[in-house]
Amino acid sequence: MAVAADRLRPPSHRARRRVPTGRRAAGRRAAARTRARVATRARRIPFGVTALCLVALVILGLVAAQALVTQDSFRLAELARRAEALEADYGRLRLEAARLSSPDRIASAARRAGMVLPEQVELIRLPAVAPAGSSEETTELGTFALKGVLGGGP
Repeated sequence: MAVAADRLRPPSHRARRRVPTGRRAAGRRAAARTRARVATRARRIPFGVTALCLVALVILGLVAAQALVTQDSFRLAELARRAEALEADYGRLRLEAARLSSPDRIASAARRAGMVLPEQVELIRLPAVAPAGSSEETTELGTFALKGVLGGGP
């Protein structure tokens, strides 16, 4: 197997390839450049389409996220407005409850209804009755103990 002499030399000593000159050579070089440009464009087109699609998807995602944030913001503002309205209603209802439970208003409503204060107040003490089945005397009056004194059933 024979090896060419220029291949045995180091790369720096190899003979330079001669570049042909003339019209034919110029035409071949131009054709080679054109083929290289077409090949480069052919490689760039899929990359450009892919990059454009990725950029479009990112923009679409950002727009969708912004829309969701805006919707949540409007919902939060509506809930805050509703909370303020409910707090105002709560305050108004507490004021009304305080006004309606005032002793003076209750006394005047009782007088309009024909009620009068008794001339003499009498306290009745009932004996404590132990619940049924128990032998201990109960000091507190429970519901069942009161029913036992009054004659009601359990």
